[in-house]
Amino acid sequence: MRESLIAFAVLAVLMFAAQAARGRGRRRPVAPAHVPWKPGQPLVLRTPPRNAILSCVTALVPAALVAALMVRSWGAEPRRVGLVGMAGGAVVVLLLLAVAAFQLASAARARVVVHDTGLERVGVFRRRLVGWGSVARLSFNGAQRWFHLTTDQGAHVWLPVEVAGMPELARLALRRLPRQVLEADPAAREALQELAGADGARRSRSAM
Repeated sequence: MRESLIAFAVLAVLMFAAQAARGRGRRRPVAPAHVPWKPGQPLVLRTPPRNAILSCVTALVPAALVAALMVRSWGAEPRRVGLVGMAGGAVVVLLLLAVAAFQLASAARARVVVHDTGLERVGVFRRRLVGWGSVARLSFNGAQRWFHLTTDQGAHVWLPVEVAGMPELARLALRRLPRQVLEADPAAREALQELAGADGARRSRSAM
C-alpha cells in the first residue's frame, strides 16, 4: 500500500512539473523565426519537439515506476497481488508506453505543409487538407498564442505562433484567406499582420 501511494505521488509530481514547464514556455513569448521560402513553393512548419519529448518522458517515468512496483510486489507477496493485479499493472504500463511512443512519433512526423491553395495538417495517423477558400472562421488566442481555423465543414486546425515559418504563413494567409473571414475577427487579422510585418500588413490593407 505504501509503495502504491509513493508511486502515485511521484506520478502527480511529474505531471505537475510537466504542466508547469509548458506554462513557463507559454509565458515567455518568442518571436517566430523566418525560414527560407519562395512563393509557389510548399512551406513546411514543424512545432518544436520539446513538448512531445517532455510528454514522452512524463509517460516513461511512471511506466518504469509501475513496472518496478509490480515486480517488487510479485516477488514479496505473489498471492496477494494475484494474476488479476499483475494484468492490471501490465495494462497500465502498456498504455503509458503507447502514449510515449505516440509522442515520439508526433515529434518526428507532425507538421503543417502550406501551399498557395491551402494548408495540409499531417498527423501521426492521418492528414487533413484545408483550402484557403474553405476557411469559414479565423480566431486568435492571445493567452495560448495560437490561431484557430474552422472550415465550412466544421474541421479545426490549430497553429501555434512560435513555430518557425509563421511570418511566411501569415503573409500568405493575408493574401489567400477570404476577405470576410479576415474582417470578421479584427484581433486575428491584426495578429497576422503583426507576424507578417509591414509588408504583409500593407498588402492586406490594399486587398481590402
